[in-house]
Amino acid sequence: MPRGGYREGAGRKKEYNEPIKKILLGLPESVLRRLDEYTIEHDLSRPKAVAQLLSQAEVAPPPEPQQVDTSKMLSELKNLKQQLTRKSAS
Repeated sequence: MPRGGYREGAGRKKEYNEPIKKILLGLPESVLRRLDEYTIEHDLSRPKAVAQLLSQAEVAPPPEPQQVDTSKMLSELKNLKQQLTRKSAS
């Protein structure tokens, strides 16, 4: 009776639909503790937690810096300078 070999549906199921690249990642202990807390709260493995956190970071890009109207700012500074010179002259 033959044993072993490939059987349909046998073995661990793939977690992702693409190739997996293993890496070594060094983290400060405080960050690792926070990651482990996150994994427990969300019932995830460390790799899945990192993947989930990265996808959340991609969803929320950092805000764009605000454009400042420099001409208005310069005008206000000139007015302030004039007020200060008037006060010091009197």
